[in-house]
Amino acid sequence: MTDRPLHVMMLIHRQADNSPYCFYVHEQARALKALGHKVTVLAPVGVFPGRRLLRPDAWAATHSTPLQAEVDGIEIHYPRYLTLGEPGVRLLGGGPMAHAVLPVARALHAKAPFDILHAHMLPVEGHAALIIGKELNLRVVLTVHGTDVLHYFQTQENPDRKPWKRNRAVADNVSALAAVSGMLASRVAPYRRGPVEVIHNGVDLSLVPEKRNKRPRAVITGATLKARKCMHTTLDAFCAIADAYPDATLTLFGEGPDRASLEAKIRERGLRDRVNLTGAIPHAQAMALMAESGLFVLPSYAEGFGIVYIEAMAAGCVAVGSVGEGIADVIRDGENGYLIPAADTGALIQALRTLLEGGDSVEAVRLCGMETARGLTWERNAARYTALYRQAMKERKEG
Repeated sequence: MTDRPLHVMMLIHRQADNSPYCFYVHEQARALKALGHKVTVLAPVGVFPGRRLLRPDAWAATHSTPLQAEVDGIEIHYPRYLTLGEPGVRLLGGGPMAHAVLPVARALHAKAPFDILHAHMLPVEGHAALIIGKELNLRVVLTVHGTDVLHYFQTQENPDRKPWKRNRAVADNVSALAAVSGMLASRVAPYRRGPVEVIHNGVDLSLVPEKRNKRPRAVITGATLKARKCMHTTLDAFCAIADAYPDATLTLFGEGPDRASLEAKIRERGLRDRVNLTGAIPHAQAMALMAESGLFVLPSYAEGFGIVYIEAMAAGCVAVGSVGEGIADVIRDGENGYLIPAADTGALIQALRTLLEGGDSVEAVRLCGMETARGLTWERNAARYTALYRQAMKERKEG
């Protein structure tokens, strides 16, 4: 009976991206389904007056989202809830989300009872899940991913910031708490009497192209183009070594507020023929570009994990990440990748010079990194969560 398939309710807000709700949560849901479990996703969509004028792109994503859908055999419901930005989160937490989700969850639970409620992100979903779990008598597993901890528990500008009382209570009262990296676990552990499990995100190996022609001096990076991703650091470092390595190229994929300033810098440095700023591209295209590149660099800070690192490593890139950030769980400096201080242009210049020289030692790091990343599958992630679900359910039964 303990090994029977489970019915998992997954709670994560609908994000305005190209995935059904959130791509890494969907990958996990697919992997759980492949293990034989049934996953039903509740992906509430935030709405607020004036959104069409203030955030037309987000409004368009909301407006086009149906109330219910099925993607890859996973049933998804998109109830609407009132969101009032940061002030609303501070005042109401996950209350409005729980109010919108409960009628749907209650009806689904009556038809096919859930075994566990798995929420992603702490301040809103975590709080909403506790409310829903209490109403439906379900144990709650919560995963923290990055900004939900790094913004609300500790900020770059204020490292001594104390989390709100409600957020501390959520961390302590969920049945099981998991973090995608040891760094995140260390931030929430002081506010929880029980353990914090570290369960790394995975990589979808089906998206990794095989037998691509590698260009060893092709450097690639990708993320939202905003300050903490340190795209200017990467571009400045490339500009510094460009003359010494005339065959080196740089590709930056992603979209964000720093795009205009990056474009201006590329023009000023006269590198438009060697630096490609692609904008937002489909996931499969990003994987294809990484499979053709030799190096992946992302010296970012406030990085909860960074799935893109392990995707790049799985695709055969040597990855350069940041010391002390989430990816430091995976990258062992000089063995399967490289770690430098975040936002450190000088350190990145030195790393690029070493890596662009190539040689047997760099190739050994590349192969080791590929092996490491290809072991971090979503199937492995789903198996770890299955064990966590069963443990939470067992503790309730024994209690």
